[in-house]
Amino acid sequence: MQTKKTIVTKISSAQLLWKTHLTKPYKVVFLIAISLLLTVLLLVSYIYASSPTVVRDPKLEHYHFRMQIVVNGKAENFAEDKYQQDYAKDQCNANLPEQPIHFHDQKDQFTHIHWEGMTGGMVMKYYGWNYIGGLDGALGYKLNDLGDIQKVTTHGNYLPSVDDNTNFYVYTGDGNDYQKRSFDEWVNKDLEVFFNKTSNAPAHNINQQKTSFSEYLSPTAYAHGTEDHTTSTDSDETEKERLTRINNLLGNVVIFAQNNEPTEQQIQARFNDLEPLTDSTCGG
Repeated sequence: MQTKKTIVTKISSAQLLWKTHLTKPYKVVFLIAISLLLTVLLLVSYIYASSPTVVRDPKLEHYHFRMQIVVNGKAENFAEDKYQQDYAKDQCNANLPEQPIHFHDQKDQFTHIHWEGMTGGMVMKYYGWNYIGGLDGALGYKLNDLGDIQKVTTHGNYLPSVDDNTNFYVYTGDGNDYQKRSFDEWVNKDLEVFFNKTSNAPAHNINQQKTSFSEYLSPTAYAHGTEDHTTSTDSDETEKERLTRINNLLGNVVIFAQNNEPTEQQIQARFNDLEPLTDSTCGG
């Protein structure tokens, strides 16, 4: 055990070294190096803390849900060019897409999720409504490759402006059965948890050594169906169930942004106007 005298002696020796063996230029260089190191450490800590785990270390996913956002009676049209994004037509490989959320193929409502663990709050922030905080204009930083740290920027501020007094009313379901949901749940829960449905192409089952979905997904578990679009082996599967399965559709959500709660007629009208499901290829 070091005595108090020993510790004092060591401190004195370090001070003596600083005074006698380091010239002023070296002292300046040393202080600059320490300052740069501290700056880098602070920056890395900030980047880490401001990035959710699902963004820092993303895992490949591939599912969809239909989303409608109605602001003061007007439904946003996600088929507009401002929401649409170009993409690699072959999304069947095991490479992680650069961005986690997309609208494409000029389809309204049909929201594509390509990273595991996304929440409704992340989807809204991605298009301009930030109710989850964090970095401005970004979901965070992708840090799974420290040699290539990437900022995961949002798509843009395209959702209509709403004031602080606006209320949000969230509903899930379809034309036959729908339920009112908590806005807080929508914002903060993993979408698979929120919809209470597991993707049939879960990222944690992906063997990253494989090169295509067909190598590791069973015939009934394609994000966009089997290669020949055959139906399930269950002969009782309905056409709606078949299309839901091959599109890997988790559910439907309608979000009303307005002062007063929507009427039953307004809610029903939105669920009666869902984007039709079609046979699909593995094109995203």
